[in-house]
Amino acid sequence: MILKILCWVATLLIAFLAGKAVSKLKLPAILGWLITGMILGPNAVRLLPQDVLDTAWYKTIIMWMQCSFGLMLGTELVWKRIKNYGKALMVTTLTQSLGTFVLVSLVFAIVFHFMNIPAYLGFAFGGIALATAPAPALSIVSEFHTKGPVTNTLLPMAVLDDIVGIAVFFTVNAFIARNVSGGTVSLLMIPVMILLPIVVGALIGVFAGIILKKANGKTAVLLILIAGITLTTAVGYWLNTSVFTNITLNYMLLGVSFSAAFSNMISEEKPETVTNYFILFSESVCWEQL
Repeated sequence: MILKILCWVATLLIAFLAGKAVSKLKLPAILGWLITGMILGPNAVRLLPQDVLDTAWYKTIIMWMQCSFGLMLGTELVWKRIKNYGKALMVTTLTQSLGTFVLVSLVFAIVFHFMNIPAYLGFAFGGIALATAPAPALSIVSEFHTKGPVTNTLLPMAVLDDIVGIAVFFTVNAFIARNVSGGTVSLLMIPVMILLPIVVGALIGVFAGIILKKANGKTAVLLILIAGITLTTAVGYWLNTSVFTNITLNYMLLGVSFSAAFSNMISEEKPETVTNYFILFSESVCWEQL
């Protein structure tokens, strides 16, 4: 157990140093982290082997971090800002997301048809093609402190794109599972997988927003955020393990809805301040772990 934790800490240290080295080349630090993960992960050097990734403590940390990452994204979903972009944001998000899905699905369906493979399996690859990682966008924006119309549009679009991706992927996956092997996931559970994380996160976020309105000082804000994220993660874990046994709720979506709720309750300038507090806290935690 101790050896596994040391391997994880060593991987974090090397990734951090690699990020700093890449930054010297005027490139985003996240590029160094990604390269380190590929080299030291379970498919290469295995400093961080698969049995570490499968441990309960590691999965718990990942759940919490997914939720906390969602928090940093959700602060971009302030209604007053989104309203300024109006239909353009929604149309662009839906067009590029669904357009990608249709194009990739069509190409794979044609290829599978000539390979005597069921053409409908092409839709699975279309759903996979929608999978996006908003982490690079957020990391680059935070690292280089970018401002302007592109930045203000990019992050909300990344969040909305992920929501569309989740909806399409789980819908396609459920249809294929039922078609191939009589899958156990009911089609009625698809809206639950999408809407329940939003409802749960928003309810906890409203409660956190009421408290944040009265909070003063960095320490108080951080304590409220950490408590809110931990509670949101715990509720999500309980729902995944005790209530629903055949579906998995998305922890990042829980965090997004949690922070979007309180971000729309507090003053317009405060969400950015809250996010900066949390980013600084996350960096200090990483330093302490290293």
